[in-house]
Amino acid sequence: MNTTKQKSSRQRHKTVIITGGGSGIGLDTARKLLEQEDYRVVLVGKNRERLQEAVETLDASPDRLSIAECDLADAASIQATINKLVATHPSIWGLVNNAGIYPFGGLGTTTSESWDETFMVNLKAPFLMIQGIAPYLAKNPDGGRIVNVSSTAGILPNHFALAYSVSKAALITLTRTLAKELGKENITVNCVCPGIVKSPLHEAYHTSRTDLESFYAKRGAAFPLGRVGEPQDISGIIRYFLSEEASWVTGDIFIADGGRLLL
Repeated sequence: MNTTKQKSSRQRHKTVIITGGGSGIGLDTARKLLEQEDYRVVLVGKNRERLQEAVETLDASPDRLSIAECDLADAASIQATINKLVATHPSIWGLVNNAGIYPFGGLGTTTSESWDETFMVNLKAPFLMIQGIAPYLAKNPDGGRIVNVSSTAGILPNHFALAYSVSKAALITLTRTLAKELGKENITVNCVCPGIVKSPLHEAYHTSRTDLESFYAKRGAAFPLGRVGEPQDISGIIRYFLSEEASWVTGDIFIADGGRLLL
């Protein structure tokens, strides 16, 4: 066997698309992938300025790292982004559906508009991204990888987070359903369910840095491992699911929560 040809073939299929790639788990996943020479990364997000700032923090050449601006609450924007991605990256190895929103609200306070937006970003956007990208993953001789980032709230619902919890539970079911369907194309579909992880998602709901750190300390102290998560606690799991070592793992739901679900 020509090992040089084999190596170049594998490298040809290492472009990974990461939604919500401008910060938190998405950004750290990109950092971990770029530590390995055979990966190329595309960061997808709504805020171009944040994406560009993310690029500046990553040590990678332009041929290995790029950005794609996309409003994941808009189906037309998603389709336009997919069209651009498949035109500029004909060989795609992986897709990480990491972006999400977290609106507060229970049965009596969740509006129809909030429900629709949450399901659009947290569930329909991953579905549309997979629907558009999977045919290109199927063209790879070595198949491809899809990783969805759900939440422990999809297993044990969070208080006063109705739309978020239900959308994340549905994302778990989407993962398992598509793992069955796409397995014949040698495409694995797996899911990570983080607990509370430090991210801009929480920053939006706290009035000050002191208040945010107090929240992290209080919640983390209640967990068996005594702390909330860091982005790197999740990105390593995502990297594993994207790797060749995980070629026989599909439909898996990996919980990383510091022991929260044990309480």
